[in-house]
Amino acid sequence: MTKKTVLHIISSARESESYSKGLSSAIVDKLIRKHDIDAVIERNLTKELPPFLDGNLIGAFYKDPRSVNEKERRLLEYADSVVNDVSNADILVLGTPVHNLGMSALLKAWIDQLVRFGVTYCYDENGVRKGNLNGKKVYLAIASGGKLEYWPGDHEFIASHVSATFNAYVGITEVHTFRVEGTAVPGFQADYQKILENL
Repeated sequence: MTKKTVLHIISSARESESYSKGLSSAIVDKLIRKHDIDAVIERNLTKELPPFLDGNLIGAFYKDPRSVNEKERRLLEYADSVVNDVSNADILVLGTPVHNLGMSALLKAWIDQLVRFGVTYCYDENGVRKGNLNGKKVYLAIASGGKLEYWPGDHEFIASHVSATFNAYVGITEVHTFRVEGTAVPGFQADYQKILENL
């Protein structure tokens, strides 16, 4: 059996109190029990902050990779490490809290470092965009103080964003979302095994 590598991305600063980290870690643990996982690579974005995009980075991101100069290559070192991590992983486990209806700024910044013209996606001779990192799975762990069922129907912005971005700009079409909800309710206790019973 081919062994698999899991890339675990943590984006909450709450450490042991983080429900998104608790849920994403429970996903990793269950995948290890279910599959022949050879390695887990963990990246805690609160320990090594992804750079936010600026004019210089954007310019380097949209150049043909073959024409990047030495200065731009140095600017792209973090982005290259992200692409390398994702390229070498079979499964991605992404954890995020809900901040103002969106994903954490750190996870958004990490995704922005991943998506690269000529690297994670390109265009064919007909001008059709194609992702280059196919055949991988994403498991998305979302923690929220409230519950999605109480939000307006069109106010789900995280799972849809992640799924659309990975599909269009990375080539990963299989994204599975799990949620731990109502964490702000007094006395809340997370039951990760119940949440993941269908994993």
